Amino acid sequence: MTVPSESIDQDVPARVLADVQFEIPYSSAASYHEYYGSGAPPWRLGRGCGWQTFEVARRIARHHGVRPTFLYAGGHAPAMYFEDGGLTLLDPYLPHLAPLRLRRADAVDGTVSAAVDAYPLRTRADGSAAPSRLAATWWLRDGVLLLEYARYSPRRAATVTHRAFTFHLGTELPFFPVPGGFARRMLLEPMQNNLSLRALHPGDRCLRELVLPFTGRPRAELRDPAFLMTKNNQGQVSRRGTPGYDEDLAGLADAVRATPEEVTAFVTDAAAIYDRVVPHTQEWPAYSVEDE
Repeated sequence: MTVPSESIDQDVPARVLADVQFEIPYSSAASYHEYYGSGAPPWRLGRGCGWQTFEVARRIARHHGVRPTFLYAGGHAPAMYFEDGGLTLLDPYLPHLAPLRLRRADAVDGTVSAAVDAYPLRTRADGSAAPSRLAATWWLRDGVLLLEYARYSPRRAATVTHRAFTFHLGTELPFFPVPGGFARRMLLEPMQNNLSLRALHPGDRCLRELVLPFTGRPRAELRDPAFLMTKNNQGQVSRRGTPGYDEDLAGLADAVRATPEEVTAFVTDAAAIYDRVVPHTQEWPAYSVEDE
């Protein structure tokens, strides 16, 4: 939907984006509880990337009554608000600090580019700031939009692309939230190679993650909590039973107002559900267990 730029209070998208990122963490485990388990978990324990975006859209619609365009690619659908002079993009899964705005007036040879800082906010070895970055390139004539999310890798001492999606105008989700049958089919796709809960802490603004990778062990051990690991704000991996793991898990649990035991059970119970509903012939792409 195209709406006049002046009809949207430009402070609202920024507030909504920040609120959703801190109130509704990303959780690939949540959808298995919702669609194949006992029902939707509390919002504080997160939602899948699409449902984070749908909540952004719902809150903005409550303020302005406008519906975004959900372009769709690779199982991902950010909210895009096409305005008279360009578009505003909101994507809490690629946790950017401010709305990403692309303006037709800024086009060079028919191409518009823009970027904003994103979480996690990391530091280099010399102590200097190294924020993540969300960048977009919009080819106006072709109707193609490339979205690239990059993080600083302390191990490589370089900024590297972490996620990338290419969207084509016209490839749009017709409904949101998506129908339950569509969601259930998506959850059986082999691109799911782990279950996780990732949250921003409202106090220190650090990003922490609890992950149960699927690869590197027999299927019979899929739900085994011994294979849980954490990632801290610097992308450092800690295995269960180490001090780093306990520290990361405590910070994550505090961010979602839960106990470490509740958070751990949330992910491992989702793995039990996954093990029940996904064929044992499923193969997954490898999940990296290295420090970023």
